Amino acid sequence: MEARPDSLAGKHALITGAGGGIGRAIAVELAGRGAGTILVGRSADALEATRAAVEAAGDAAEVLAGDVTGEDWLARLEGRPVDVLVNNAAAFAPYGVLEHVPDEAIDRVLATIARAAIRSTRRFLPGMKQRGFGRVIQIGSVAAHFGAQGQVAYAAAKSSLVGLTRSVAAEGARHGVTANLVEPGLIDTERVAATIEPEWQRLLLMNTAMGRMGRPEEVACVVGFLASPCAGYVTGATIPVSGGFGLGLYPREA
Repeated sequence: MEARPDSLAGKHALITGAGGGIGRAIAVELAGRGAGTILVGRSADALEATRAAVEAAGDAAEVLAGDVTGEDWLARLEGRPVDVLVNNAAAFAPYGVLEHVPDEAIDRVLATIARAAIRSTRRFLPGMKQRGFGRVIQIGSVAAHFGAQGQVAYAAAKSSLVGLTRSVAAEGARHGVTANLVEPGLIDTERVAATIEPEWQRLLLMNTAMGRMGRPEEVACVVGFLASPCAGYVTGATIPVSGGFGLGLYPREA
């Protein structure tokens, strides 16, 4: 039987921040397309739950518990081929105006989102070039373009992924490697429920044309397409998955 044009059979995908929410949905999506998956995150228990979801979709997964801000987890993957890299790990500083946010909280956000994405991309990009196939997908945020009151460090870190994506796209284009950026809006995840107060959620939905949160699976489907051979001519793109966040001149009633 001829393989599906969107198949990732025989490919290896690594997803950071895979312990839940968008990361878990992406892992399940890529496994459903035939990719072997490596699940990276801080919580071993959360990763095991993701592994169970991936295996229920029909494929095995490898769990790698580690903090993406360090180097140890990358060293443990020395020599391992990664064809699809999804940099999804994120961190938030406490909500507050910039002058009240501690330096250590800012550093943690920048290290988790920006520096970790650069390091992991640097590690796996050469192998992708050598094999003539690679997909580097960054998970950003609409906050990068609209700003985020009370989350300056988060918006700044996510904004850095635009330059990273376009630069890697340019470097990989002649080697069969694409790089793209997916920018979710307000997505119904455990992290959103735990970190964004209901009033802030209501205000965000007032500026979302569809008037609802997105589902993690809706983000994962876009990532699955970008990871597949079908997206071989798509690179350097920034794709919002936001329900039309910011469309129109005025906010709407939630």
